Amino acid sequence: MSASEKKGIVQFIQFILVGVLNTLVDLVVTRLLQVGFGLLTNQLLLTYYIPKVIGYACGIVNSYVLNTAWTFQKERKRDAREIISFLIINALTLGVSLGLMFLFRNVFGLSNWWNNVISIDWILRIIPGDFFCTLLSSGIALVLNFLGNKLIVFAKRKA
Repeated sequence: MSASEKKGIVQFIQFILVGVLNTLVDLVVTRLLQVGFGLLTNQLLLTYYIPKVIGYACGIVNSYVLNTAWTFQKERKRDAREIISFLIINALTLGVSLGLMFLFRNVFGLSNWWNNVISIDWILRIIPGDFFCTLLSSGIALVLNFLGNKLIVFAKRKA
């Protein structure tokens, strides 16, 4: 295994660790807002999609800080190109995540499936069907986000 391949593996592990933290920030903020908005309204936009956008934005801030300080420390430039490409990759990833949430919930019916399969009430209070769809979409988005960051945002540039 070459030094470049080892470095890529180490970066992927670091990215996953940062990603887990970002995902926790995203999911905790999302879930708190879903519950909070759910107390005020039952409108799907406010109880499902808007909390995801806000939670994801919190995760993005955490992601940029930690990935530029640790995962891609040597590759980072902290210039306009890097910040703009980081925001674009994350906006695209958010779009994919929201699209998957919609598909999982409305097309594939995974929200209802989860609610019917899980018979333990306390689990359903913590992870109801809609949040199960959010978790699935977040996992897929994590992999896509790493690839975008590794191959585009923090790719080595010619001097």
